[in-house]
Amino acid sequence: MMAVDHPGAAATRDWRFGIGARLALAFIAIVGLAVGACVVGWLSYERLSGELSRIANEQMPQLAYSSRLSTAGADIGSVTAVLAGAETRSEFNEIRAIYAERLKLLQSLLAESDSNSPVGALLPLANGINDNLRQIDVAAGKRFTLLEAMRSDIDELRWVQADLLDEAEPLVEDIRFNIEAETRNSQGAAALAEQRKSEALLTAVSQANLATGLIGRLVNATTAEEVQETNAFLGDSADELANRLGTLGNWPDSITVRQLSGRILEQSNAQTGIPNRKRSEMIEAARLTELAGQNGRLVDELGRKIAAEVVAIEASANAAAKRAAAAIDTGRKLLAAIAVLSVVLALGIGIFYVQRNLLSRIRLLADEAGAISSGRPTAAALPEGADELGDLAHALTMFRQTRDELVQSAKLAALGQMAAGIGHELNQPLAAIRAHIHSGSTLISRGKGEQALVNLDKIKALTGRMADHISHIRRFARRPDAKLRPTDISSCVRDALALLEHRFEEEGVVLDVSLPDAGRANVMAEPVRLEQVAVNLVANALDAVKGQPERHVSVLVEPDGAGARLIVGDTGMGIAPTDVGAVFDPFFTTKPVGSGLGLGLSISYNIVKDFGGDISILETGPQGTRFLVSLKGPE
Repeated sequence: MMAVDHPGAAATRDWRFGIGARLALAFIAIVGLAVGACVVGWLSYERLSGELSRIANEQMPQLAYSSRLSTAGADIGSVTAVLAGAETRSEFNEIRAIYAERLKLLQSLLAESDSNSPVGALLPLANGINDNLRQIDVAAGKRFTLLEAMRSDIDELRWVQADLLDEAEPLVEDIRFNIEAETRNSQGAAALAEQRKSEALLTAVSQANLATGLIGRLVNATTAEEVQETNAFLGDSADELANRLGTLGNWPDSITVRQLSGRILEQSNAQTGIPNRKRSEMIEAARLTELAGQNGRLVDELGRKIAAEVVAIEASANAAAKRAAAAIDTGRKLLAAIAVLSVVLALGIGIFYVQRNLLSRIRLLADEAGAISSGRPTAAALPEGADELGDLAHALTMFRQTRDELVQSAKLAALGQMAAGIGHELNQPLAAIRAHIHSGSTLISRGKGEQALVNLDKIKALTGRMADHISHIRRFARRPDAKLRPTDISSCVRDALALLEHRFEEEGVVLDVSLPDAGRANVMAEPVRLEQVAVNLVANALDAVKGQPERHVSVLVEPDGAGARLIVGDTGMGIAPTDVGAVFDPFFTTKPVGSGLGLGLSISYNIVKDFGGDISILETGPQGTRFLVSLKGPE
């Protein structure tokens, strides 16, 4: 079928308002809106620059100052609680140095402001915090002095305790020896006296150890209840120790033990010893806690006032920002209007022209081109129009018609190549019919009607055979249906082999067929097109074995888990390696000129792909070629 030019295409190509002109007009409109937006923005920002200059020169320094002031106040607040909890003088001095440095920074910041400003009024409060810090220094110094003295006394008592144990051990051994000696001499009164000295010595040592431990506990006590309880236990232990030392007073050997124990009693004295220092340390700790609380309240008040001043500065900056925003309000509204207009214009172009006019038509054309490339028959109406897409739609319509005619022509060409065999298939039953008619006429003339009826039955069977053959040819030649349905692949292969049966006989080709029973190898396909695939593959196999010493063609159908496979093989010379990648291309053929169009495998490839299957060369070489067709089964 020859292509026909689109009516009026040549006449309208020079002056029509096509896609390019429409897109250029849309581009000009959008660029115009963009230029307008730039002009409005330039004017608005020109007005804004004055306000921004004032903000940069006045408000920004104030905001930076307020931020530094707020940070300095927060830094002081974070150190206040830690200052009162210091346990050693070095820890206190370290925290005190950090506190003083941050307070000095705050005072320097406050000194930068005008004394008449609200921020300048915070300086007396900062000075009050500084005075409070000096009082904390005094209280902390007294407390740490007492703590250091008590720790020194504790260290001394531990050495006294160690010496006491060293002195008491030989005395205990002497007493034990004396008791044993007096017991052997039967001096009961002397042994009893030695026993009393032993008890007094051991009790004195144990009470001295207990008093030393209680003094250590007292030094580390942190609450008044714990101090009171420890003092009570310490007093009882000191009294018991004093009583036992009185018992040892007449024993000259115990003088060192009595002196060491006396030192422990001195440190246990509630008026002059460590308990008295602990009371003083607790008083200073309470004073330090009170001063730290005052400091915390002063810092909190300072923080609140700083926060209030920061809020005031931020409010002033916000007011300046609002004035700047008001300066560009008109420009912003104009920009918004231009933006809305641009969006509306873009959406209008995108939806009503690009989407509905261009993209929808392009999709239809793309679907049609895909259908043409895959060999699927289509009946969709292509978009029309007096533009480039209209020309393309018209060209695709012509191409589709040409493609369909070419596919149908390929089928008819195959039938033409089989015409001689078809004529032979029809001539054989016709000759038999003529013979049966002649024989039947003779039998009727002789009065043998029953025998003539036998000939008529044979004629009827032969005409039925001819009718089936002609029906098969007509079915193969008609245009196929696009709808897929469950199809018995074995039946289609048998019909294809029936069309080519005469070639096997005439060319002396041996056919090896292995087909499953009907219904065991169903696939999703269209029967006529599936039969065309089988005819093309078997016909190519017959062409491949021409001139070969051994001419064999094999046809195998086997079901698999997903559908079925068709394998067609021959004993030809095989396909050259350079031609393997092109065998499914349209118009590719290795046959002599006039022996084929080169469309058989290309059409078969498109048909199989349309079925959702696959066709490939299973193997090829000097021993022959085998093609594999894999098709999906019904779901």
